[in-house]
Amino acid sequence: MISELRISHLGVIAEAEVELDTGFTVVTGETGAGKTMFVSALSLLMGRKVGSGVVRKGAEKAEVEGIFTDVADPVRERIIDAGGSAEDEAIISRTVALKGRARATAGGRTVPISVLTDISSDLITLHGQSEQLRLKGTAQQRQLLDAAGGQELAEVADRYRAAFDTWKETETRVARIKDSTAARRERILWLRGCLEAIDKVRPESGEDETLTAQAAKLGAAAEITRAVGAAHDLLLGSEIDDAGAAVDLVHQAISTISDVESSDRELVTIREALGDAVLRLSDSAAELSSYLSGFDELGETSLEETEARRAELGTLAPYGQDVAEVLDFETRSAAELTELEAEDRDLDGLDAELDEARSAMEEAASALTEIRTATATEFSAAVSEELTALSMPKATVAFELTPREPATHGADEVRLTFAAHESSTPDDIGKIASGGELSRVMLAIEVVRAASESIPTYVFDEVDAGVGGKAAVEIGRRLAKLARNAQVIVVTHLPQVAAWADTHVTIVKDDDAETVRSGVQELTDEERVVELSRMLAGMDDSASAKAHAAELLDNARQVKDVGVGST
Repeated sequence: MISELRISHLGVIAEAEVELDTGFTVVTGETGAGKTMFVSALSLLMGRKVGSGVVRKGAEKAEVEGIFTDVADPVRERIIDAGGSAEDEAIISRTVALKGRARATAGGRTVPISVLTDISSDLITLHGQSEQLRLKGTAQQRQLLDAAGGQELAEVADRYRAAFDTWKETETRVARIKDSTAARRERILWLRGCLEAIDKVRPESGEDETLTAQAAKLGAAAEITRAVGAAHDLLLGSEIDDAGAAVDLVHQAISTISDVESSDRELVTIREALGDAVLRLSDSAAELSSYLSGFDELGETSLEETEARRAELGTLAPYGQDVAEVLDFETRSAAELTELEAEDRDLDGLDAELDEARSAMEEAASALTEIRTATATEFSAAVSEELTALSMPKATVAFELTPREPATHGADEVRLTFAAHESSTPDDIGKIASGGELSRVMLAIEVVRAASESIPTYVFDEVDAGVGGKAAVEIGRRLAKLARNAQVIVVTHLPQVAAWADTHVTIVKDDDAETVRSGVQELTDEERVVELSRMLAGMDDSASAKAHAAELLDNARQVKDVGVGST
């Protein structure tokens, strides 16, 4: 419940601070005093959208702060998640500036406005003319029925939504698979052809590079063998040519130096270096000889054969620029082909899977319809009974359920119908109910809901619009009954309603030469008589009006002492 409300520069209210208790609190005041601003303040704390026009003339910003006690776990958890702190008490504020963005805080931390919107349903249920309009919408009527079904209906609705989502996902997947059958099978044939072409050539990793080098060798075979042979002969000598070989010449140089090296130790180092040179020249000659032997073996493969294999690899160019890319393409294509072939094999089972998903959805929809129907009967009877107590003994409300194509919220079209008299034909409540009738229907609904739902605070703005006399008295009685289980705050202009309140708050208007200034004041018993007499006769000093006001208060107290549910 909300225990304290502070308002600053909101509309005609300059500064106001009011403590709110449990039970039934009524808010009254002269026309233009700012009763609507009281409701607007609560709307701000609920995260509802407002414009900068709510800022009082001459002020830079409007501020509202509410202290809520005994907050529910979801509210506390949401505030903590947003970085604020909350135990049994939560402080929420909202600032609207003439310039710049609105600001909200929860639990001492600046939070997005959406946080207030998220927690508002667990803090306050607000009813005004806009809520009456929403009662006319089919979506809101369905939500009202589902809320009346409590946890049991919510669980059935959750099961239906899960089954519906599964069915729609399956339907989408099956449609996609079926729509792509021709393209998929064409893709399968193409992939098979690619893999067969690659397998026929069967390239090996790095083969293209090896063949390129091999072709280059074979293309210059004569020049290579001639040059390598000549180099070998120059190092070791040739049987044909008597010219001195490099190795022999170095050996001669070593022998010549050895004869005189004893005379100069520096020549020993030179002779040793020449010995190393002989070894290196001999190794190089051996490598040239080995190269020639390998080249002879390469000669077993002709250049024509090598070029033919290169051409064969060239046929795989559509699958990659080189063998490495071709082999990568082969791996990926084989995996894709396996997946597509599996989908193709599963095609026959898709219809059965879809039928199974639809059957599960229809079964869940049937269960949802069944519990909605039972809830509609019970809830409608209870609301109609409350309407009897609200001076509408012949009026009835009922939920009409008609089949529709399955959707997110079920396979039912929910319509709230109303009949003011037995002779009237029930029709959409939004079409035939007057403003006063809508007000009483909404009050009856909330009284019934309060018996099973834990809603901490109800706020009614002009719930008595369009009614008077005995109907107004009964509205007050029902609001008092509702206040036995929740905090009820009502903005009203009817004394018959205000007399039933446990706490009476009035908006006091002060006109000066420049502007209107309003404040909030809690009334004593004597002050309540004066305010009720003003509401009755427009005069707060009328003796007869005061007597009538005192009578209203006494009658309400006597009935409440016996039990407000009594008729």
